[in-house]
Amino acid sequence: MNPAGQLTPQQRKKQFLHGLGNVMLGRGVPLPPQLTGIQYPSAYDASQSPWRSLDISNADVGIVRIAGKDVDLYRLWGIVLQGGGSAKLSQQNMWGQVLPHLDLPEQFLGSNGQPQSTAGILQHYFVQLLGPFEEVYRKNQRGHPGRPQQGFPMPGAGQGRPGGMPGMPGTFPPPMAGNMQVPDLPQAGMNIPFAGQGQMQTRHAAQQLPNGMGNNMDGTPFSTRRPDAIGISATPSLSDLNGTVDIDAEGRKRKMEEGDEVNGKRARQKTGEPSDARNGSQPPVPSRTIRQPSRRKIEYVPLAREVDTMGGRELDLIQQEYTRAGQASLKDLNEWGTVDIEALTMSMRSRISTELSYALTTFTILTLMAWKHTGLSISQIPDLFEELLDLVEEVAFDGPESDASNDAPHTSIITYRHLVDSLLEKGTSPFAGLQSRQGEKERERGPGQRPGDIILTATNIIRNLSVFPENADQLTKHERALTILLRLCSLKDAADGSEPSPASTILSMNDVLQIRKDVVHILLASGSLAHLSSWNVRDVRRLFEVLASYLVDPSDAVTPFSYVRPAGIPSHLQPQLKVPGMIDAAIEAFSRVSHPDENRQILFASIPEDWLWTLFEALVHRLPVDNNDFQVILRAEWLAYLERVMMAIYSLTFLASPALKQRMKADRQLAFPKIMLRLIKKLTILAETGSRPHFAVTVRRAIEALKLVDEASDSFDVSPTTMPTLAFGMGYGEHGESREEKGMGLFSGYQEDITWGVMMQREVDDTMFNELVSLVRVQSEVS
Repeated sequence: MNPAGQLTPQQRKKQFLHGLGNVMLGRGVPLPPQLTGIQYPSAYDASQSPWRSLDISNADVGIVRIAGKDVDLYRLWGIVLQGGGSAKLSQQNMWGQVLPHLDLPEQFLGSNGQPQSTAGILQHYFVQLLGPFEEVYRKNQRGHPGRPQQGFPMPGAGQGRPGGMPGMPGTFPPPMAGNMQVPDLPQAGMNIPFAGQGQMQTRHAAQQLPNGMGNNMDGTPFSTRRPDAIGISATPSLSDLNGTVDIDAEGRKRKMEEGDEVNGKRARQKTGEPSDARNGSQPPVPSRTIRQPSRRKIEYVPLAREVDTMGGRELDLIQQEYTRAGQASLKDLNEWGTVDIEALTMSMRSRISTELSYALTTFTILTLMAWKHTGLSISQIPDLFEELLDLVEEVAFDGPESDASNDAPHTSIITYRHLVDSLLEKGTSPFAGLQSRQGEKERERGPGQRPGDIILTATNIIRNLSVFPENADQLTKHERALTILLRLCSLKDAADGSEPSPASTILSMNDVLQIRKDVVHILLASGSLAHLSSWNVRDVRRLFEVLASYLVDPSDAVTPFSYVRPAGIPSHLQPQLKVPGMIDAAIEAFSRVSHPDENRQILFASIPEDWLWTLFEALVHRLPVDNNDFQVILRAEWLAYLERVMMAIYSLTFLASPALKQRMKADRQLAFPKIMLRLIKKLTILAETGSRPHFAVTVRRAIEALKLVDEASDSFDVSPTTMPTLAFGMGYGEHGESREEKGMGLFSGYQEDITWGVMMQREVDDTMFNELVSLVRVQSEVS
């Protein structure tokens, strides 16, 4: 009997690792103890080991990690030995067939982010770790020529060639189960020969020969060859793999004996006495006892398979594809080639899905390219730009807008935050994904683009064009461009208390919010060049509503310190000290649009007074009040934000009616004069001497706004009793002539703060001095 055959699989694996460790130790490169269980020699420096970078798994000894998977060296050795050895696998390029047995992918991402072949890495690992052991094993085999080469029984190993595929070499069997069988391995030192040499299991030889693994393969069918001709014993023997009795051979022999007894063919034993010669010449030979197999309990052990999928999707593979797509190099703009503008116009005019996609994509890229630092000029592509506007108007609306909406009653301003909150509420409601919403792509449209995406692409193109000054001037002078964009931003009147919806049926609320952002940036680039005198009342109201929607929400109209440090957020989680982007852009766009006096007059005639008051109140709430606010505005970006807010307040006070100015001055809840007085004192008297010049613009605008509110007169009245139209609150007329400043004495009760405080500063020029005088002194002739 083979003593090694009685070992458990874990003992056999330990024996294999012990032998592997001794072989590598004999070569002067001992393997790590975590891999073989054998400690380093006492004089060996582990820091100089060539295996220090080897990725060893902590699951068990003898396991390394390849491509993120655990690979058992004992199992790898058995698979390669079954396939004929590493030399054969390398010669026939069959390492890729080993991967399914070890549950390894064909490729994996290396440290440099590039995909690598797992078969090549596996071959490298085998040559470095198990190559010396295989060499010693082969020498041991050649040293015992009588021993047949041991195979590696696996399911399906006896099938040499698949049916219907003649001429192809035998391939590896399907991936093995967890409890696979492996060949016997020598003891440590590779000096103990294999037990049972010269004999092999009959079933094992039958599986080995068709695959070309045998030593005496001559093409003769196995069933017609004699057992002794191929060196295989026909008598039952112990298994060379698991140390168990060949149950099939024992069962067949027992059945043959039972059949002979039943049929009466069993030979009768001789009853005569044995011959004297035989008894005298040879001792009695004991009869050979056939060991009957003991009963075995069959127990089902489920295979624990590692699940790499989630919901039927391989997340690792998806992540690898995302990584590969992110690392792909983008095509350079110069590789786009020569673009024919006329052909691009015809493609857009055709309205064919593929042609329209090409036209919009190419047009977008052209707007991103620098053309001698001026960009793509609209004057060079008039037909293409007109076709883009026609496309937007055709896709978004059913036809031209009627003039009946000019006289429609105005409603309250719907803020940006209100729209976002309502959108989030609908999106988080139960079964939100099952409800149909406005702006979704209709199924009957087929594989074409969603109309909302076409509109978003067009607005993005116009936004890119507006960045350059030449295009900004042409956009403001165009008769349709801004009108169409403002129409896209409009909302339907909410009926029965329902939430507002986009005026265009093909746009969703997400689309409208994105279009409004693009329109704000377009107005930021071209607002100072806009002439509202040629606009209708409807478009002027839409412009004001879009800009005010970002500014009038009570939760956003707060002081600078409230932006920097929101209530309830710990100090270590505070956001960066930056001005909110869209709020800053909306204030700047309104300041530029309302800066010319002719635009102010149009706003005064078109915008309802309650809208003007709502915006004025929100801007006053954004002014600094306490010491923390004044600490924040010492930063450059916040000081610029304060100047924009002050400029917007001045524009509102200029275009407000006398009744609205009187409300600004007398409203005790808002306390506008006191907030402005504190601001002026903080930026002049209480500010450091070196920083006062930085606050000069803000202080000047504050005094001018107070002067307009104090007078409470119509700024657009051109009668001789009032100051000229182009005064800007500076005390000078259109041609630079001066006049005597008169006022109602808004700060007459603050003589010490104004007269002996602000007016004594060196930074106060003559114009500011005269206006301060009118604020602290009541003129007797003014009734």
